[in-house]
Amino acid sequence: MDLTGTIVMESKCFWINWLVTLGTTGLLFVWSLPLSPFSTPGMRANEAVIIFLPLMLLRWLALAILLWHSALQWAPRLRLSSHWGIGMAILVLVLHLVLGSVNLSVMNLWLSVAETKTRAVEIMCVVVYFGLPLLALALCTALRVAATQSR
Repeated sequence: MDLTGTIVMESKCFWINWLVTLGTTGLLFVWSLPLSPFSTPGMRANEAVIIFLPLMLLRWLALAILLWHSALQWAPRLRLSSHWGIGMAILVLVLHLVLGSVNLSVMNLWLSVAETKTRAVEIMCVVVYFGLPLLALALCTALRVAATQSR
C-alpha cells in the first residue's frame, strides 16, 4: 500500500472512531433522559442501568484508538525518536485509563441511590460524565485538523 492509501485508511479509521464516540455518547445521553437531573424528580437508578457499561466501554475504546493515532501522528511532527514516540503514546493511553476510571466513578456516584445526594451534585456528575469524553474528542479532532493542515 502506498502512502496515499495509508493516509486515506488512517483518515477513515479516525472518522469511524470519531462517529462511534459521538454516537455512543449521544445514545447514553438519550438513555439518561428519564434519570435525574434531566427529569424531575427523575427515575431512580436500578439494575437496568448496567446496560450503560458496555456502551461506555465502547465509547472509551474508540477514544483510546483516537488518542493512540493522534499520539503516533504527532510524534514525528514533534521530531521525537521512535522510542519517545511510543513512550508518548503509552503515556497518552495511561492518561486515558485514568480519565476513564474517573468517568466510571462519576457515573457510579451519579447513578447511586444515596439519599444525601443533592440536585447540584447530580448536575455536576452529569456534566463531568458527558463532558470528559466530549472534551477528549474535541482535543483529538483539533489535533487531527492541525495535523492535516500542516501537511
